[in-house]
Amino acid sequence: MEAVAELVTVLLGVLKAGGAYLPVDPEYPAERVGYMLADAAPACVVTTAGLRSRLVGGDGVWAGAAVVEDDPGVAAEMAGFSGGDLSDAERGGRLLPAHPAYVIYTSGSTGRPKGVLVTHRA
Repeated sequence: MEAVAELVTVLLGVLKAGGAYLPVDPEYPAERVGYMLADAAPACVVTTAGLRSRLVGGDGVWAGAAVVEDDPGVAAEMAGFSGGDLSDAERGGRLLPAHPAYVIYTSGSTGRPKGVLVTHRA
């Protein structure tokens, strides 16, 4: 997603759900995005309608699940949820400080980006 107010909501939702966030700048070259997604193998990509084709287009960069946060159907489904905290049962287990919070890719000394996992404890 682009750096907009909705991004904060998405990030908080991912973290509260026990997921790990992988920031992918929409301005990155398609090759770098493809490498990061293939390497990190996220369960899902959260994007917008305007950026979806860059991630999940015909170029095969991403073939996994995608949630288009500004899709009217997604917005309607999300409106049905309460704004409260998730229980461990809803999350699928207890969230621990050692669980991943986000993965950040560095430039890497080999010329290929390297993923660095940061935990909730950090």
